Amino acid sequence: MTPNLDISELSQTVARDRLSCDVLIIGAGPAGLTVARGLEGSGLDVLILESGARHQSEQAEELNAVLADATTWTDEQVRRRKLYHGSQAELWTHETQQYGVRCRGLGGATAAWAGKSAAFSDIDYAPRPWVANSGWPIRHHDLADHLDRAAKSLNLSVNCYDDDLWALMNRAPPEPRPDPKTLRSFFWQFARSTIDPMDVMRVGAEFAHTPPAGCRVLLGATVTEVLTKESGAQAIGARVTDASGQQHVVVAGTVVLAASAIENARILLNSTAHNPEGLGNAHDVVGRYLMDHPNSVVASFDAPAVTKMVEMFGFYGLKTPQGINMYMRGLTLTDEAQEAEGLLHCAAFMPGERAPDDPWDAAKRILKRQSTSYLADSLSILKSPGLVCKGLGRLALQNRRFPTGLSRFIVNQVVRFRPNMAVEEFMTGGVPHKLTGVSVQVICEQVPDPDNRITLAKRMDRNGVPLPHVNWRLGETELRSIRRFATILAEEFERAGLPAPVLASWVRDGDFDAAAIIDMAHSAGTTRMATDPAKGVVDRDCKVHGVEGLYVAGASVFPTSGHANPTLMITALAFRLADHLRQRRADPALGPG
Repeated sequence: MTPNLDISELSQTVARDRLSCDVLIIGAGPAGLTVARGLEGSGLDVLILESGARHQSEQAEELNAVLADATTWTDEQVRRRKLYHGSQAELWTHETQQYGVRCRGLGGATAAWAGKSAAFSDIDYAPRPWVANSGWPIRHHDLADHLDRAAKSLNLSVNCYDDDLWALMNRAPPEPRPDPKTLRSFFWQFARSTIDPMDVMRVGAEFAHTPPAGCRVLLGATVTEVLTKESGAQAIGARVTDASGQQHVVVAGTVVLAASAIENARILLNSTAHNPEGLGNAHDVVGRYLMDHPNSVVASFDAPAVTKMVEMFGFYGLKTPQGINMYMRGLTLTDEAQEAEGLLHCAAFMPGERAPDDPWDAAKRILKRQSTSYLADSLSILKSPGLVCKGLGRLALQNRRFPTGLSRFIVNQVVRFRPNMAVEEFMTGGVPHKLTGVSVQVICEQVPDPDNRITLAKRMDRNGVPLPHVNWRLGETELRSIRRFATILAEEFERAGLPAPVLASWVRDGDFDAAAIIDMAHSAGTTRMATDPAKGVVDRDCKVHGVEGLYVAGASVFPTSGHANPTLMITALAFRLADHLRQRRADPALGPG
C-alpha cells in the first residue's frame, strides 16, 4: 500500500510538532525530492522544507526576485526572454526574475519545464586545455548506475543519446547525412507523467502520488540561513521563516541544500553567524562560476525544406517493455571537431516557427487581455477553424472526465506512430499551432568564469534576506563557438546535399550585438565540485569543504555546464548523494557526514 505524504504548512505547526530530523533537505525540486526518495528505507528521519506551497502562488513568486545590471540584456533579449520563459512558467516575469527561472512549490522548476532530458557526454566531464577551469573530479562511470536510476525515476527509456540509438530503434539513420567525423546526432528524451498521459512529468505531483516512507514535508518554509556550531565547522540545522513571517529553528544531523543554483549560493552567503564571509566561502568561491546554456537562433529553413527537416530532425518513438518513449533528434560537434578548433560543446535543435497569425497565440492574448488588436486576433482565430477544432479535440483528452486508461492508450499510439504530433502535444499544452517554417536554435555550454557570479544585493526581501544579484556575461569563446557551429552546420548540410539553412544575419556578419542570446534557465556552477577547496565549494561527494554535515544537491555543483539539459544529471547526482548518506548511516566510523 502506498503511504500518504506527510505534508503540512510550517505556519500551522505547534510546540509539540517535531522541528528536528536526521536529514534536513532544503528545497522540494527534483534534486531535493530525489535525495529524499533515495533515502527511503535507510532508517533516517527525513524532513523537506519547501518555501512555496503545493502549487505556485503569487506570494511565493515574490521571493524569486533576482536583480541584474541594467546592461545585462538588450531590448531584443528581453523580448526573447519574455517569449521563451513566459510561455512556460506561469507566474514568471522578466521584471521579477531578471536572470533564470525559478518556481517555488512542490516539484520546483519542473512546473515549467518541457521534459527534455539527456545525459552528459564523456567530453563534458574531461579537463580540456581549450576550456578554462574545465574538468570534473568524477567521470561518467561514477554516475552510470545513478543515471539509470534517474532515467527510471523520470519515466525515461535507455540512456542512449547518440547515433547508437538508431540500432535500438531498428532503423538506419536518415540519408543523406553530414560528415560523421564532424557532426553527430544528439537526442533528447521527454520525461512523461505517469499520472497524466497528456502531460510531461511534474516531479512534485509524482512525489505526492508515490511518496517515500519516513519523509515529511513542510510547506511555506523559507530557509534564511544554515546554522552551525560556534566553530562554523559543523552544520546543525537551519533558520526558517514561515508564510506569516514567524521564525523557527529546525535542528538536523545533516543538512542538504537543494534550492537551485541561485538560492543555494544565496543561503550560504547569508549564513554569516560564525563565518562572516559566508558558509563554505573561505576561498571566496561561493556564488562564482555561474553558468547557463546560452541560446540563439542561428539559421532557418525556407518553406520548401520544412517537411524534409521535420522528418529528419523531428521526433522518434522507441518501443520498450514499459511502453513508447519519445526522442528528439538534434546535432552536435564530435569531440575531434571541438578540439580541432577549440570550440565549446554545442547542440542544435530545429523547432517549428509559429505564424504571426497563429490562432492559439491570438486566443491567449485575448484571454490574458494582452492583445494590441482584438479585431486582428479575432480574425486570426476565425481564419483557422481546422486548427481550432483540432485543438478542442485534443483538449477534450485532457478533461478530467475523459477515462484515463483510454486517454493513455490513445496517447501511446500517437507516440508510437506519430511522435512529432505527440511531442507537439506536450510542448504546446495540447493545442496545435500554425507554423511557417523551421528555425535552427543552438544551445552552448559556458566557460566556467569566476566573474560570472551571484552576490548579495543591498535590497532585502520581505524576510530581511538580501536579494541575489547576478553578474552573467558571455565571453569570446561562447560567441565564437555558437557562430562557428552555425557555419559548420550550413557547410556540412550543403556538402551532404541537404537543404542549406539560411544563416541569421548576425551569424553572417559577425554582429554579436544583434544575436539576442538569452539564458535557457539552466543555472549551474555556483557551488561547484572540486577536490581543491580553493577551486570549489563541495567535494566529489557534494559535501561542503570544511563544514561537516552540510551537502549541496542540484546543478549548482556542476563544474561545467555541459551541452545537455540538466535535470537528468541533477537527478543522478542526487541519487549518488543519497547513497553516500546511507553509507555514512551504515558505517558510524565515517562520522556524522
